[in-house]
Amino acid sequence: MNEYLRQMEHYARENKIPVILPPTQDYLKKLVAIKKPNTILEIGMAIGFSASCMLLSCDTTKVVDIEASLPNIALARQNFEALGLSDRVEIIEGDCTLELPKMVQQGRQFDMIFLDGPKGKYVEMIDMLLPLLSQNGVWVTDNVLFRGMVRGGAPITFPRYEHTVATLRRFLEILENDSTLDTQVLNIGDGLAVVTKKETK
Repeated sequence: MNEYLRQMEHYARENKIPVILPPTQDYLKKLVAIKKPNTILEIGMAIGFSASCMLLSCDTTKVVDIEASLPNIALARQNFEALGLSDRVEIIEGDCTLELPKMVQQGRQFDMIFLDGPKGKYVEMIDMLLPLLSQNGVWVTDNVLFRGMVRGGAPITFPRYEHTVATLRRFLEILENDSTLDTQVLNIGDGLAVVTKKETK
């Protein structure tokens, strides 16, 4: 791993800023290196760690990031600058559920989507994200197994997690029962849902 990325990861963990787990990092890097997406939409940038991992895996890829935390955005800008990635990142400040409909209205399309934002809004975002995914694109969602509580049989450790777990179960149910989609749930990191659109006849 790039030494600066190591420093970013260390900083995030020291300051309790969520960043993707190493197995998830490896999966995303390989996926981007193979697919070579022109554009990636990321919901939940934090300090730019996952976006940097993806950008460094393909030098032609550009990322559009939606992030609500202004302090995180400031740090992410510094990190992108340090890694020489600033000209390949578009940062949209705001609530993803407000910004995504605007992007749909604009007719924007992405070859890849990485959803790692507020878990309680995952279900709400399904109908916002599907129009943004290109026909041959891939949509990856992180934390869908949420520490084994969603499908792994682990007990819900805190009452505050009940809504998150219920939302994630519903999220997976909707995607897996949509006949127009191919959905795989992978036991990688904290659980990944990988969605593609089936070919239309």
